[in-house]
Amino acid sequence: MARMHRRRKEPAPAAPLYGEPTGFYDQDHDADFEARQSAKARRRRSDRLYTAAMVVFAAIFLVSGGMLVKRFLEDRKTETQFSDLAALIDTTAPAEPAPEEEPMESNAAKFAALKARNAEFIGWIRIDGTSLDYPVMYSPTREDFYLKHDFEGNYSDYGVPYLDENCKMDAGGQSDNLVVYGHNMKTGTIFGCLTEYKKESWYAHHPVITFDTLYGDAEYEVFAAFAIDVETDQSFLYNEYLDVSQTKFDEYVAEVRRRSDVKTDIVPRYGDQLLTLSTCEYSTANGRYVVVARRVEAENA
Repeated sequence: MARMHRRRKEPAPAAPLYGEPTGFYDQDHDADFEARQSAKARRRRSDRLYTAAMVVFAAIFLVSGGMLVKRFLEDRKTETQFSDLAALIDTTAPAEPAPEEEPMESNAAKFAALKARNAEFIGWIRIDGTSLDYPVMYSPTREDFYLKHDFEGNYSDYGVPYLDENCKMDAGGQSDNLVVYGHNMKTGTIFGCLTEYKKESWYAHHPVITFDTLYGDAEYEVFAAFAIDVETDQSFLYNEYLDVSQTKFDEYVAEVRRRSDVKTDIVPRYGDQLLTLSTCEYSTANGRYVVVARRVEAENA
């Protein structure tokens, strides 16, 4: 029979004489004791706030960084798409002269691949020496459609430059003033470079806009560029001067020259075709920047 071992009984802990301790006892009655304890508490709170702030800042940094990366990738994707479209232009195709009795698309061969991709393609606009080098769309039955859609008709923050739906552009003729809209992207793409016409030096190096359409190639010389807030200044509806009388035409030319940051001796005459480019301008809540040019006729080019 195995001998059983009795477990030794441990003495019970002595009960505190004055109840449970509530904190460190200031034995030497130091006058700065409470101040030091309060400072330690403040430091602990400060450390917690600092940690929380760092967590918040880190989260903001990660989100902002993610948005920048996303925008960068979207910029690259959009630039690639436009480059691919530019590659579809057949620069070797001869222009076909349009007989007077039967107007036709003289640049049909040059832009055939782009027209096949989207029937609403109308031309290509560029300013040499800048990033402005894009297709132009024309959708008369869908107002501002290409403001938020790409060349394929998919949603896009970049959109595609497009001709005002109230303009006329077909084999039968064109409006006296072609108004084209495009975004002013913060990266400077689409029509972002237009606000540079505020600078005299920029105008000196980029005085000509090329706008080749299905109906022929054309160059336009810039003669005015100005900013306008379309909410606070409705005295001049610049995008409604499309096909107008001589009086209205002269009124338009005089007003854009009066407002212009660009100073030139060019004064268009009634019968000259104008090209008006419009984009956002961010110095005011509803700002627009408008660049106006006159077509250079072949005999004067």
